[in-house]
Amino acid sequence: MKTLVINSGSSSLKYTLFDMAHETVLFAGGIERIGLPGGVHVSRFGSDEETRKAVNVGDHGQALDDMLATLIAGPLESLDQLAAVAHRVGHGGKYWDAVRIDDEVLAEIRRMTPMIPLHHPAMIEEIEECRVRMPHAVHVAVFDTWFHKSIPVEAAIYGLPYRYFAERGYRRTGFHGNSHAYVSLTAAQFLRRNLDELKVISCHLGNGASICAIARGKSIDTTLGMTAVEGLIMGTRSGDVDPGLIPIIMEEDSLSPGDLIDLLYKESGLKGISGVSSDMREVEAAAEQGNERAVLALNAFCYKVKRSIGAMLMVLGGCDVLIFTGGIGCNRPTVRSKALAGTERLGFVIDEALNSRACVESPVTDISPPSLPTRILVIRTFEELMMARQCVQAIGWAPGSE
Repeated sequence: MKTLVINSGSSSLKYTLFDMAHETVLFAGGIERIGLPGGVHVSRFGSDEETRKAVNVGDHGQALDDMLATLIAGPLESLDQLAAVAHRVGHGGKYWDAVRIDDEVLAEIRRMTPMIPLHHPAMIEEIEECRVRMPHAVHVAVFDTWFHKSIPVEAAIYGLPYRYFAERGYRRTGFHGNSHAYVSLTAAQFLRRNLDELKVISCHLGNGASICAIARGKSIDTTLGMTAVEGLIMGTRSGDVDPGLIPIIMEEDSLSPGDLIDLLYKESGLKGISGVSSDMREVEAAAEQGNERAVLALNAFCYKVKRSIGAMLMVLGGCDVLIFTGGIGCNRPTVRSKALAGTERLGFVIDEALNSRACVESPVTDISPPSLPTRILVIRTFEELMMARQCVQAIGWAPGSE
């Protein structure tokens, strides 16, 4: 059963083609800078060397056409071979589990756009275009929030009047569910432990970032909320801000609600503090050159990570495994070291030699000394596989079925 997984961003489109009978990757690729000059399409067969080509795609529809043409010229003879298409969707609203997309589902996804304004417009456009181009395939929405449906009510509710929770469903829903689910399962397999026995803290650190407490394989708390701006400092998103400041800033700077969204989602975080970039690589480089704002941005990011790990430690009542994943979590050893500095008495000890080489030769690296009970793992996430699994589950397919 060939299943295509698609993940759309505001100016990007990533895709992976799976053979779900064996859970193998047949083909993968991504198109960057959609609607911008200097577009590039990177693709590869299985584990082969990647191929790069320059592209000029003005919108997601053109990007999809280029993707489909590449698939037909490569692993597919026809689009009719695609049984299902899994679409990553940030927020499902009333939907938690993966679901076949129809007009009602699409309307609910559209209703959730204010909760995740950077992601949903591109995701909705991509779904609509795919339904036109691949009408024969089953289209399934897979939500970032699904893994967090197990968060207890007392952890999910906000301190607002109860009607907002009961009538409108405003609560902590969290995101990055596919990543947190994958790395926690992978950690248990790597350690040869039963996931049901483990207390796990998962740190997905990238341009978007969240930390999740996982007990017996289920999410019981996370730092992101009903929207994609709560919690940690992120690339361009603010993370936690005193809500009392919001109306004050709006009045002082004469901001409209739209202006405020741009401030919190696009102008804040690493970019807003450093004045250098939203990319941690560039922030670290500037910090090493003595840029004081870059140093502050790096230190503030790591402090928020440390603080949130501490909160999840208390929620779980202990930690068997601490995981770092995501673009920053996997690739920035300095961030891992700074986030755990001074926590040795809590059981978090890093072997710096292992830390410096994490995920270079293997998708999973244990960077903690062997003598300590708390394992610290760096794991390369694979959200697409979790999405593909949920997709085939949603349509009731299993190996050997017709």
